[in-house]
Amino acid sequence: MGNSIKLIFLSLLLTPCAWADDTVPGATLSSLLQWLEQDSAELAAMRHEAAGAAQRAEAAGALPDPSLRIEWAGLNRSGVPFDPSRTDGTKYTVLQPLPGWGKRDAQKQAAQAGAVLAEAQQRAVSAELRARVTLVFTQYYQTYRALALNAELGSFTDSAAKLMQSRYETGAATQQELVRAQLEQAAQQSERLQLQTDLAQAQARINALLNRSASAPLQIPQALSVLPSAAKLNEADLEQRLRAANPQLAGQVAQTDLAQRNVELVQRNLSPDFILGIAPVQRGNGIRSVDAMLEFTLPLQRLAHHAHQNEAGEMLAASQSRQQAVETRLLGELREHLSALQGARSQQELTHQRILPLAELAFKGALAGNQSGQVNFATLLDARRQLQKARLDELNAEVAQQIHLAEIERLIGEQL
Repeated sequence: MGNSIKLIFLSLLLTPCAWADDTVPGATLSSLLQWLEQDSAELAAMRHEAAGAAQRAEAAGALPDPSLRIEWAGLNRSGVPFDPSRTDGTKYTVLQPLPGWGKRDAQKQAAQAGAVLAEAQQRAVSAELRARVTLVFTQYYQTYRALALNAELGSFTDSAAKLMQSRYETGAATQQELVRAQLEQAAQQSERLQLQTDLAQAQARINALLNRSASAPLQIPQALSVLPSAAKLNEADLEQRLRAANPQLAGQVAQTDLAQRNVELVQRNLSPDFILGIAPVQRGNGIRSVDAMLEFTLPLQRLAHHAHQNEAGEMLAASQSRQQAVETRLLGELREHLSALQGARSQQELTHQRILPLAELAFKGALAGNQSGQVNFATLLDARRQLQKARLDELNAEVAQQIHLAEIERLIGEQL
């Protein structure tokens, strides 16, 4: 069976019916990310929470609902229960609570800070899910390409085993060479089985992230995303973008702002709250007089108020320290992944430009030498193994760049 036929058969085997359906995701990373945005249950939950927090901010700072109090005087004389015209008097009191000066604004600002925090948390979850989808798609692509290389290796090991069997039967090869060829064939088959398992696991992880059935079909991965240019990977620019757009850092900034608003709100609690009442009084069939009342709290529990102020101050200090720690950690992660990406890019270039051509040249020479009887079979197998390793090293370096790029985009909160 030729290499091209094997690859076609492999594609059909791994993705039944998916290759012909454009509505099935999996061919590219963008198709998975689009599906994620539309169908992720986790993202939908975070959107609802952010919308709920925005609604809370809209309602914050409004006056409390007023209350109505009705008082009857002289019910024992009326003979008709609750008949206002036959009692000594009926008072209708409308009570409106009025928060102290500045408290409504402080409550609204705290609620708005909470809404900003919820939005930042939504963006953080979105960035995290996008990064996870990118990583799993990269593993999916890596495993599929490794299977393709394994299929090509399988053609060689099958041919080598048959050739050694034929030579052994004619006395042109030793039993050791025959066993060595069969061992290589078995190792290749064992690797294929493991890769098929890894591919199925990657498909299941992708479907889980996309809120699809674990057995739902996926298209075969066509290509990885194009890597950004070196100019877009400038460390200073990336650090600036991280500080401006990282969802986790933005969430911590919002948390600090919320703590600051709570400090202000606690300080406002040292001023009294009010209740204003208006009470028309009915005697007989008409309103005979109108009473008014003013009630206010006396914030005399100074120890309790000072304790609340100290608590709010400590929480603000803790949030500020945590914000600084988060920024330092994120910048460290950015530098780590940026260095790793650049290292993987250099490794891929070295493998592609130097190691892989030399490995191919060494294998072709060993193959020609073996066919002419000048190179033994063990040398040929070593040369083929080195070629396979070089191809996998190039693939792994390419995949490593994508992984570190996904982490960098997660950290800066946007695509490069």
